[in-house]
Amino acid sequence: MAGQNQHTISRILLLLIAIWAGTIASSTLGFNQAAYAAAEAQESEQLNKLLPLVGGALAAAGEGDWQDAREHIKQANESWEQLKTQAKADSADVSSALAHATEALDQAADKPEEAKSALSVLAKAINAFVKSEKAAEEPARSGKDAAGSLLPLAEKLLSGIQAGQWEQANAVYKQINDSWPPIEQSIRSENFTVYGKLETSMSMIRIALQAEPPRAEDAEANITALITLINDYKDGKITAAANTASDELTIADLIVMLNQASKDIIAGHYEEADGQMQSFISSWPSVEGQVQIRSAAAYQDIEIKMTDVSKYLLAASPSPDKAEAVIEQIRSRLEPMTSKAKYTAWDAGMILLREGLEAILVLAALLAYLKRTNNQSKNIWVWSGVWTGLLLSIALALLLTTAIAEATAGSTREAMEGITGLVSVLLMLSVGNWLHKKSNLQAWNKYIDDRMGNALAKGSLWSLFIVSGLAILREGAETAIFYIGMAGSIEPVQMILGIVVTFLLLLIIGFAIIRFSAKLPIRPFFLVASALIYYLVVRFLGESIHSLQIASWLPAHSSESLATLGFIGVYPTWETTIPQFLVLAVILTRIGFVQLRKVPARGLAD
Repeated sequence: MAGQNQHTISRILLLLIAIWAGTIASSTLGFNQAAYAAAEAQESEQLNKLLPLVGGALAAAGEGDWQDAREHIKQANESWEQLKTQAKADSADVSSALAHATEALDQAADKPEEAKSALSVLAKAINAFVKSEKAAEEPARSGKDAAGSLLPLAEKLLSGIQAGQWEQANAVYKQINDSWPPIEQSIRSENFTVYGKLETSMSMIRIALQAEPPRAEDAEANITALITLINDYKDGKITAAANTASDELTIADLIVMLNQASKDIIAGHYEEADGQMQSFISSWPSVEGQVQIRSAAAYQDIEIKMTDVSKYLLAASPSPDKAEAVIEQIRSRLEPMTSKAKYTAWDAGMILLREGLEAILVLAALLAYLKRTNNQSKNIWVWSGVWTGLLLSIALALLLTTAIAEATAGSTREAMEGITGLVSVLLMLSVGNWLHKKSNLQAWNKYIDDRMGNALAKGSLWSLFIVSGLAILREGAETAIFYIGMAGSIEPVQMILGIVVTFLLLLIIGFAIIRFSAKLPIRPFFLVASALIYYLVVRFLGESIHSLQIASWLPAHSSESLATLGFIGVYPTWETTIPQFLVLAVILTRIGFVQLRKVPARGLAD
């Protein structure tokens, strides 16, 4: 009765709190709406000022009135500063262009052409930014309707090309190009396959039209393909493919950001260069899967170094030479990868083989122990962890397919891997210590005598269950990420073939390892199992901390004196190296104590 009264009182209190909150909200709603409207109006006003100001600067530059041009750009700078823009590629481009234009105008008397060129670049950057902002404000419409709006212009362009009226064709193409930014997002979000093909067709048309002389046959073929594509899309003949984060940007797009950052550094615009690098970092998750598959060393090197540029540029005493050197190193890693990747069953199989073997190493150590001690009935604990990990991995793969694009700079995935890995480290440390203590027959027999029954089942086996489950989940998460990254560049048959063949191979390898380990003598088995667990502890610790660094949960202080050894999870940062050394010291100390305890026992036995 008292419990019911307490529950009723709690409900009443919650209701009163809700009413009070609603009253406060309603009393402040009018003020908040007014404040928001005022702020939005002010932002729109500043945005609308930008292009006329730059246009005025261009006009003044054309007349050689550099003082007037400088005044216009000064006002444009002030308007830009009042806009609270997000850290994205368009805003970073405007900041860079403004800085270059300001500097160029200061030297306009000696270098007038460079000043005019800088103003032209600024106008294009602001125009792109304004279009993207206005497109975001427009009410959403379906991708099919958006694509259909291009048909009249596309058909007009085809007529101009067939008639050989190249001046008219170029003018119509400009109209199509200007109409594209406001509608591209709705097409991309609805059907990325169509979006990519439209982008490609428009680029090919532009190349054909701008050639000297124009390539009539290519231009007609590509505009015809564009019209057919739009009609098929409108008629529902092209179904939407699964959109992934890797479809958003290409490696070549990231190299463009690096090139712009280099230009900013050379010009002394360090904040603008940092803005470009922030765009690079936020875009990195879109291509990291493909980079990792092409070169694991390049993947690790870029992830470690990409934050160093900002560190060098924004220090109290900036080091632009070091920043530029890092950019060049990253660029040299990426440039060989700009060609279209085409993956095969071999590539798909190697991913699963690499990740699967890591999981098997953990499972073999756990299952072989149970078999060696004739506790096969307890295998359910380990296999329950395995199947739980597999089910969670499958669910995670499905979730990542739709959610990976929403993860901020990849931090959700990296943080998940890091936290899961650290939990695995703690559990494996306890399991490794337990295995090492049982590395002689006398200790093992004593353990069996003391720990049979519930202590054996409810104690260590829960740890074995959790370790096996987390090992499978962690490797499954990595595998899902890499397969998502390569899905757009591999035939489905090739991917399925690689996965199926490798899975069968892993079954054979796992069976052989487990059967072999089960026949080992007690002492060698436990020593090898302990060494295996401790190896995984060191590796998981380094990789988990590294994942948290990539997710910006932990700082990263790299050093050229530190090594990079991916096969044991060693990265050239102090945050990963120091904990690994400490854990290694703890492991060695623990082993030493165990050995010292055995010496008196042997003396008594003698």
